[in-house]
Amino acid sequence: MGQGGRGERIAMRRVCLLVNGPGELWGWARPLVRELSNCGFAVTVWLLSCPFATGLEELLAGSWNVEVVGPNGAFREFWEMRRGRRGIDLVLQLGGDLFFGRTLARAEGSPLACYTYGYKPGLSRCAAAWTAFEGMAEGLRKKGIRAEPIGDLVADALMVDDGISPWSSKESKKIALFPGSRPAIRKRALSYLGEVVKILKELDDGVEFAALLSPFCTREEMEMWFEAGLNPTTSGTRQVLADADMALTQPGTNTLELLHMAVPALVVVPFAFLRDIPVSGVKGWASGLPVIGGMFKEFVLRMAAKHRGYLSWPNRIAGREVLPEVVGVVKPQALAQLIFERLSDREWQSSCREELRRISAESASQGASARLCARLKELIS
Repeated sequence: MGQGGRGERIAMRRVCLLVNGPGELWGWARPLVRELSNCGFAVTVWLLSCPFATGLEELLAGSWNVEVVGPNGAFREFWEMRRGRRGIDLVLQLGGDLFFGRTLARAEGSPLACYTYGYKPGLSRCAAAWTAFEGMAEGLRKKGIRAEPIGDLVADALMVDDGISPWSSKESKKIALFPGSRPAIRKRALSYLGEVVKILKELDDGVEFAALLSPFCTREEMEMWFEAGLNPTTSGTRQVLADADMALTQPGTNTLELLHMAVPALVVVPFAFLRDIPVSGVKGWASGLPVIGGMFKEFVLRMAAKHRGYLSWPNRIAGREVLPEVVGVVKPQALAQLIFERLSDREWQSSCREELRRISAESASQGASARLCARLKELIS
């Protein structure tokens, strides 16, 4: 009886997820909210203000049958958090500045925990810090953070994907295109990728393409990609990648999706896109200045490229190049030729898939949501 009563009390506890931006909402919060609800938690999703928000995040979160708060602007969010009295038993920060998490947790008298891929100021003051891979945890430990690797939520997000496969032929060579999560970058990528695809089809008429766009993109943008002949889709990443022979991508969380689905890829950052790549902090502010902002951003990113480490997550986790990275002045003709060569190299594809599977297995891949729920129960009790 005592254990049952305790279970009922835990089942009614409320967890607040602080989410910053569409990426964390789709890739992290989506599978976690499902698991928390299945475990009997009440869930609040608090959408923090984000410069890359699309305006559709509240609609998506609202479809999960949970309480949704925000986004209301940083100043108003701060004051709403300070008021407290929301009955929140634990705050889990999935994105954004930990200042907001500390403010809310202090007002509610509840613990603050964080799931992150990397260091954040104030992380050492959290009651618990979790991450996806042992390599990520080791990097945090070097900064004095007691971090535990519990698996990658992105792997769980792939498992809750649903959609229809966009591929029309079983015999075709299939290439998935990831044009980026930011609207400005996708706009620049549209004509560029259109040219790459045109040249590739001339080199091999047995190639088929599917462009994986953000689930938050507009209908008008979808139509533009469709009219360009790039076969766009906004859902079913798992369905697309399950049959893909190869992918062309920019750096980002999507490289983790490729990792967990073991899809060989080229990671490309053309310098032509530099002014559209988001930059944070003071450099981001300076990049927004009239007239000189774009030139300043391009200069900063070109300098960073000269001293860069690995850009894609598989390479950063492995500490070596698993997915080839192409950074610089990349003409469509040269990129199309490189893709054609890799697409014809079955030995490279096989070894790349094998290495990606090995790295993914190190994160215990699927099940991060369930392990995180178990840790949250322990922390609350």
